[in-house]
Amino acid sequence: MNTSVTTYTPADVEIKPRRMHFPFGDIKERFFFSGNSLLSVFFGALSATFPPGEAEFIASVRQYRDRITDPQLQDQIKGFIGQEGHHSHQHKQINEALRHLGIDAVRLEKHLQRDIQRFTRRKFATPKLRLAMTVGMEHMTAIMAEFVLKNPQVLEPLEESVRDLLYWHAVEEIEHKAVAFDVYMQLEGDRKYLRRVLKLVTVMFNVRIAFYMVALLWWARKLPSWSDIKGFRRFMYGEKGMLSNIRQPYRDYFKEGFHPWDHDNRELIVKWQNELRRNKTQEV
Repeated sequence: MNTSVTTYTPADVEIKPRRMHFPFGDIKERFFFSGNSLLSVFFGALSATFPPGEAEFIASVRQYRDRITDPQLQDQIKGFIGQEGHHSHQHKQINEALRHLGIDAVRLEKHLQRDIQRFTRRKFATPKLRLAMTVGMEHMTAIMAEFVLKNPQVLEPLEESVRDLLYWHAVEEIEHKAVAFDVYMQLEGDRKYLRRVLKLVTVMFNVRIAFYMVALLWWARKLPSWSDIKGFRRFMYGEKGMLSNIRQPYRDYFKEGFHPWDHDNRELIVKWQNELRRNKTQEV
Protein backbone atom coordinates (compact mmCIF):
# COMPACT_ATOMS: atom_id res chain seq x y z
CA MET A 1 0.00 0.00 0.00
CA ASN A 2 1.22 3.52 -0.83
CA THR A 3 -0.44 6.28 1.16
CA SER A 4 2.08 8.97 0.15
CA VAL A 5 0.48 9.79 -3.19
CA THR A 6 -0.55 13.45 -3.27
CA THR A 7 -0.90 14.02 -7.03
CA TYR A 8 -4.52 14.41 -7.96
CA THR A 9 -6.64 15.98 -10.66
CA PRO A 10 -5.95 19.74 -10.87
CA ALA A 11 -8.30 21.72 -8.66
CA ASP A 12 -9.71 23.70 -11.59
CA VAL A 13 -10.84 20.55 -13.45
CA GLU A 14 -14.36 19.76 -12.31
CA ILE A 15 -15.46 16.13 -12.63
CA LYS A 16 -19.16 16.64 -13.01
CA PRO A 17 -21.51 14.62 -15.22
CA ARG A 18 -23.26 16.53 -17.99
CA ARG A 19 -26.61 15.06 -18.90
CA MET A 20 -26.70 15.22 -22.69
CA HIS A 21 -29.10 14.45 -25.49
CA PHE A 22 -28.03 13.55 -29.05
CA PRO A 23 -30.48 13.11 -31.98
CA PHE A 24 -29.07 9.89 -33.40
CA GLY A 25 -31.91 9.81 -35.92
CA ASP A 26 -29.63 11.85 -38.21
CA ILE A 27 -27.57 8.69 -38.89
CA LYS A 28 -29.02 7.44 -42.16
CA GLU A 29 -26.38 5.18 -43.70
CA ARG A 30 -25.35 1.75 -42.43
CA PHE A 31 -21.70 2.53 -43.14
CA PHE A 32 -21.94 5.95 -41.57
CA PHE A 33 -18.24 6.85 -41.57
CA SER A 34 -17.67 8.13 -45.13
CA GLY A 35 -19.24 4.96 -46.48
CA ASN A 36 -16.17 3.07 -45.23
CA SER A 37 -17.26 -0.31 -43.86
CA LEU A 38 -14.13 -0.86 -41.76
CA LEU A 39 -14.19 2.54 -40.07
CA SER A 40 -17.92 2.19 -39.46
CA VAL A 41 -17.67 -1.22 -37.80
CA PHE A 42 -14.61 -0.09 -35.83
CA PHE A 43 -16.64 2.68 -34.23
CA GLY A 44 -19.60 0.35 -33.87
CA ALA A 45 -17.43 -2.23 -32.08
CA LEU A 46 -15.92 0.45 -29.86
CA SER A 47 -19.34 1.82 -28.92
CA ALA A 48 -20.57 -1.70 -28.13
CA THR A 49 -17.89 -2.07 -25.44
CA PHE A 50 -18.76 1.11 -23.57
CA PRO A 51 -21.99 0.28 -21.69
CA PRO A 52 -20.78 -3.00 -20.10
CA GLY A 53 -17.16 -1.85 -19.90
CA GLU A 54 -17.94 1.37 -18.10
CA ALA A 55 -20.31 -0.43 -15.74
CA GLU A 56 -17.37 -2.63 -14.76
CA PHE A 57 -15.12 0.43 -14.32
CA ILE A 58 -17.68 1.84 -11.88
CA ALA A 59 -17.99 -1.48 -10.03
CA SER A 60 -14.22 -1.86 -9.68
CA VAL A 61 -13.83 1.61 -8.15
CA ARG A 62 -16.85 1.16 -5.86
CA GLN A 63 -15.14 -1.82 -4.24
CA TYR A 64 -12.58 0.62 -2.80
CA ARG A 65 -14.76 3.67 -2.28
CA ASP A 66 -15.47 3.17 1.41
CA ARG A 67 -11.74 2.95 2.19
CA ILE A 68 -10.92 6.38 0.74
CA THR A 69 -10.65 9.05 3.43
CA ASP A 70 -9.58 11.96 1.23
CA PRO A 71 -12.75 14.08 0.68
CA GLN A 72 -11.37 15.50 -2.58
CA LEU A 73 -10.88 12.04 -4.02
CA GLN A 74 -14.30 10.98 -2.72
CA ASP A 75 -15.87 13.86 -4.66
CA GLN A 76 -13.92 12.84 -7.75
CA ILE A 77 -15.12 9.24 -7.42
CA LYS A 78 -18.70 10.52 -7.29
CA GLY A 79 -18.12 12.54 -10.46
CA PHE A 80 -16.39 9.61 -12.16
CA ILE A 81 -19.33 7.32 -11.45
CA GLY A 82 -21.81 9.89 -12.72
CA GLN A 83 -19.88 10.56 -15.91
CA GLU A 84 -19.28 6.91 -16.74
CA GLY A 85 -22.90 6.05 -16.02
CA HIS A 86 -24.14 8.66 -18.48
CA HIS A 87 -21.59 7.60 -21.11
CA SER A 88 -23.03 4.11 -20.84
CA HIS A 89 -26.57 5.45 -21.29
CA GLN A 90 -25.74 7.47 -24.39
CA HIS A 91 -23.81 4.64 -26.03
CA LYS A 92 -26.78 2.36 -25.44
CA GLN A 93 -28.83 4.87 -27.43
CA ILE A 94 -26.44 5.00 -30.36
CA ASN A 95 -25.99 1.23 -30.29
CA GLU A 96 -29.74 0.87 -30.78
CA ALA A 97 -29.62 3.35 -33.66
CA LEU A 98 -26.79 1.40 -35.30
CA ARG A 99 -28.64 -1.89 -34.82
CA HIS A 100 -31.59 -0.52 -36.77
CA LEU A 101 -29.21 0.38 -39.61
CA GLY A 102 -27.71 -3.12 -39.72
CA ILE A 103 -24.65 -2.73 -37.49
CA ASP A 104 -25.71 -4.83 -34.50
CA ALA A 105 -23.70 -3.19 -31.73
CA VAL A 106 -26.41 -4.22 -29.24
CA ARG A 107 -25.67 -7.90 -29.82
CA LEU A 108 -21.99 -7.27 -29.09
CA GLU A 109 -22.87 -5.19 -26.04
CA LYS A 110 -24.76 -8.16 -24.59
CA HIS A 111 -21.89 -10.49 -25.50
CA LEU A 112 -19.38 -8.40 -23.55
CA GLN A 113 -21.78 -8.05 -20.64
CA ARG A 114 -21.97 -11.85 -20.35
CA ASP A 115 -18.18 -12.14 -20.59
CA ILE A 116 -17.68 -9.59 -17.82
CA GLN A 117 -20.21 -11.33 -15.60
CA ARG A 118 -18.39 -14.64 -16.06
CA PHE A 119 -15.03 -12.98 -15.42
CA THR A 120 -16.06 -11.26 -12.19
CA ARG A 121 -17.31 -14.58 -10.75
CA ARG A 122 -13.84 -16.13 -11.09
CA LYS A 123 -11.67 -16.39 -7.98
CA PHE A 124 -8.69 -14.78 -9.71
CA ALA A 125 -10.76 -11.65 -10.46
CA THR A 126 -9.66 -9.95 -7.27
CA PRO A 127 -10.56 -6.34 -6.50
CA LYS A 128 -6.92 -5.44 -7.18
CA LEU A 129 -6.96 -7.02 -10.65
CA ARG A 130 -10.29 -5.46 -11.57
CA LEU A 131 -9.20 -1.99 -10.45
CA ALA A 132 -5.83 -2.35 -12.21
CA MET A 133 -7.65 -3.31 -15.41
CA THR A 134 -9.83 -0.22 -15.04
CA VAL A 135 -6.75 1.97 -14.54
CA GLY A 136 -5.21 0.53 -17.71
CA MET A 137 -8.35 0.98 -19.78
CA GLU A 138 -8.82 4.50 -18.45
CA HIS A 139 -5.31 5.32 -19.67
CA MET A 140 -6.14 3.96 -23.12
CA THR A 141 -9.43 5.84 -23.37
CA ALA A 142 -7.78 9.06 -22.13
CA ILE A 143 -5.06 9.02 -24.78
CA MET A 144 -7.60 8.20 -27.51
CA ALA A 145 -9.73 11.07 -26.20
CA GLU A 146 -6.75 13.41 -26.40
CA PHE A 147 -6.14 12.34 -30.00
CA VAL A 148 -9.76 13.04 -30.98
CA LEU A 149 -9.82 16.50 -29.40
CA LYS A 150 -6.42 17.48 -30.80
CA ASN A 151 -7.41 16.28 -34.27
CA PRO A 152 -11.16 16.94 -34.51
CA GLN A 153 -10.96 16.92 -38.31
CA VAL A 154 -10.70 13.10 -38.25
CA LEU A 155 -14.36 12.96 -37.16
CA GLU A 156 -15.66 15.48 -39.70
CA PRO A 157 -17.11 12.78 -42.02
CA LEU A 158 -19.48 11.66 -39.22
CA GLU A 159 -22.99 12.94 -38.69
CA GLU A 160 -23.17 15.82 -36.21
CA SER A 161 -24.79 13.74 -33.45
CA VAL A 162 -22.00 11.14 -33.58
CA ARG A 163 -19.26 13.78 -33.60
CA ASP A 164 -20.85 15.57 -30.67
CA LEU A 165 -21.18 12.32 -28.72
CA LEU A 166 -17.52 11.46 -29.24
CA TYR A 167 -16.24 14.97 -28.43
CA TRP A 168 -18.30 15.10 -25.21
CA HIS A 169 -17.25 11.58 -24.21
CA ALA A 170 -13.60 12.47 -24.89
CA VAL A 171 -13.76 15.60 -22.71
CA GLU A 172 -15.14 13.72 -19.73
CA GLU A 173 -12.60 10.91 -20.17
CA ILE A 174 -9.88 13.55 -19.83
CA GLU A 175 -11.53 15.14 -16.81
CA HIS A 176 -11.68 11.88 -14.83
CA LYS A 177 -8.60 10.17 -16.27
CA ALA A 178 -6.76 10.03 -12.93
CA VAL A 179 -9.56 8.96 -10.58
CA ALA A 180 -9.14 5.17 -10.79
CA PHE A 181 -5.36 5.61 -10.83
CA ASP A 182 -5.39 7.68 -7.64
CA VAL A 183 -7.71 5.21 -5.90
CA TYR A 184 -5.36 2.37 -6.85
CA MET A 185 -2.22 4.21 -5.74
CA GLN A 186 -3.78 5.21 -2.42
CA LEU A 187 -4.86 1.68 -1.52
CA GLU A 188 -2.65 -0.72 -3.52
CA GLY A 189 0.35 1.23 -4.79
CA ASP A 190 1.89 -1.60 -6.83
CA ARG A 191 3.13 0.08 -10.02
CA LYS A 192 4.77 -3.05 -11.45
CA TYR A 193 1.43 -4.81 -11.28
CA LEU A 194 -0.26 -1.88 -13.05
CA ARG A 195 2.24 -2.13 -15.91
CA ARG A 196 1.76 -5.87 -16.31
CA VAL A 197 -1.99 -5.50 -16.31
CA LEU A 198 -1.89 -2.73 -18.92
CA LYS A 199 -0.06 -5.08 -21.28
CA LEU A 200 -2.72 -7.71 -20.63
CA VAL A 201 -5.70 -5.41 -21.21
CA THR A 202 -4.11 -3.96 -24.35
CA VAL A 203 -3.96 -7.41 -25.93
CA MET A 204 -7.44 -8.32 -24.72
CA PHE A 205 -8.93 -5.07 -25.99
CA ASN A 206 -7.32 -5.25 -29.43
CA VAL A 207 -8.34 -8.89 -29.92
CA ARG A 208 -11.92 -8.16 -28.86
CA ILE A 209 -12.28 -5.11 -31.12
CA ALA A 210 -10.88 -7.07 -34.08
CA PHE A 211 -13.27 -9.96 -33.37
CA TYR A 212 -16.22 -7.59 -33.03
CA MET A 213 -15.36 -5.84 -36.30
CA VAL A 214 -15.32 -9.18 -38.12
CA ALA A 215 -18.64 -10.14 -36.51
CA LEU A 216 -20.30 -6.87 -37.55
CA LEU A 217 -19.07 -7.25 -41.14
CA TRP A 218 -20.22 -10.87 -41.23
CA TRP A 219 -23.70 -10.03 -39.94
CA ALA A 220 -23.92 -7.16 -42.44
CA ARG A 221 -22.79 -9.49 -45.26
CA LYS A 222 -20.15 -6.95 -46.24
CA LEU A 223 -16.69 -7.62 -47.67
CA PRO A 224 -14.51 -4.49 -47.31
CA SER A 225 -13.34 -2.93 -50.54
CA TRP A 226 -9.73 -2.02 -51.26
CA SER A 227 -10.73 1.62 -50.76
CA ASP A 228 -12.14 0.74 -47.32
CA ILE A 229 -8.87 -0.94 -46.35
CA LYS A 230 -6.76 2.01 -47.49
CA GLY A 231 -9.00 4.48 -45.66
CA PHE A 232 -8.89 2.43 -42.45
CA ARG A 233 -5.11 2.11 -42.66
CA ARG A 234 -4.75 5.87 -43.18
CA PHE A 235 -7.01 6.59 -40.18
CA MET A 236 -4.96 4.31 -37.94
CA TYR A 237 -1.39 4.63 -39.24
CA GLY A 238 -1.20 7.81 -41.32
CA GLU A 239 0.64 10.94 -40.24
CA LYS A 240 -2.50 12.05 -38.42
CA GLY A 241 -3.47 8.46 -37.63
CA MET A 242 -4.78 7.43 -34.23
CA LEU A 243 -2.32 4.64 -33.49
CA SER A 244 0.57 6.68 -34.86
CA ASN A 245 -0.22 9.47 -32.42
CA ILE A 246 -1.03 7.55 -29.24
CA ARG A 247 2.07 5.32 -29.16
CA GLN A 248 4.18 7.69 -27.07
CA PRO A 249 1.44 8.64 -24.59
CA TYR A 250 0.75 4.92 -24.20
CA ARG A 251 4.42 4.22 -23.41
CA ASP A 252 4.53 7.01 -20.83
CA TYR A 253 2.49 4.75 -18.53
CA PHE A 254 5.63 2.65 -18.04
CA LYS A 255 7.79 5.55 -16.82
CA GLU A 256 8.83 5.68 -13.20
CA GLY A 257 6.51 7.90 -11.20
CA PHE A 258 3.95 8.24 -14.00
CA HIS A 259 0.70 10.02 -13.24
CA PRO A 260 -2.11 10.61 -15.77
CA TRP A 261 -1.95 14.37 -15.23
CA ASP A 262 1.69 14.42 -16.35
CA HIS A 263 -0.15 15.03 -19.64
CA ASP A 264 -1.77 18.28 -18.58
CA ASN A 265 -4.25 18.79 -21.40
CA ARG A 266 -6.84 20.95 -19.67
CA GLU A 267 -6.79 23.22 -22.70
CA LEU A 268 -8.69 20.54 -24.64
CA ILE A 269 -11.63 20.87 -22.26
CA VAL A 270 -11.69 24.62 -22.98
CA LYS A 271 -11.34 23.92 -26.71
CA TRP A 272 -14.45 21.73 -26.63
CA GLN A 273 -16.41 24.34 -24.67
CA ASN A 274 -15.43 27.19 -26.99
CA GLU A 275 -15.03 25.58 -30.43
CA LEU A 276 -16.27 21.99 -30.77
CA ARG A 277 -19.45 22.14 -28.74
CA ARG A 278 -21.61 23.63 -31.47
CA ASN A 279 -25.02 22.82 -29.99
CA LYS A 280 -25.33 24.16 -26.44
CA THR A 281 -28.90 22.81 -26.17
CA GLN A 282 -27.66 19.21 -25.97
CA GLU A 283 -27.15 19.46 -22.21
CA VAL A 284 -30.37 18.75 -20.35
